[in-house]
Amino acid sequence: MATAKKAASATETFETWTAATPEAFKEGYEKLAGGLTKWADFNRESFQAVTTSAGRLAKGFEKAASEHAAFAKEAYEDGIAAFKATTASKSVQEALDIQSEFLRSAFEKNLGQFNKFADHWLNTTKEAAEPLTTRYSEFVDMVQSYRP
Repeated sequence: MATAKKAASATETFETWTAATPEAFKEGYEKLAGGLTKWADFNRESFQAVTTSAGRLAKGFEKAASEHAAFAKEAYEDGIAAFKATTASKSVQEALDIQSEFLRSAFEKNLGQFNKFADHWLNTTKEAAEPLTTRYSEFVDMVQSYRP
């Protein structure tokens, strides 16, 4: 009896497979090929987004490095000028006043530079993340389109 049920089940399975027409196979294949093409295009565009993001980040590093170098040069020159003024002073009080003014000025410039760099990195991060954020949104939309 069990063998008869297995044989009937196998017959039903075979009939189900043979009932699939060439049109159904062709339709399924075209659907699969279309999905693979979409996925390949998505991956290509995602790679482009990653390279764009990396390029923006590299430009941000380049700009930060040049700004930092210019700031360091200016700070060095200010330090040399303060040293020369201090050594040329006529009294200890005048030397202390020059040093106090130099420290106040240096602190304000450093704080300003810190704020400038913070803004720069915030903007660089936003610019670098934008292509990846767009790709992620498109990925979510693509996944949602496949949901039943």
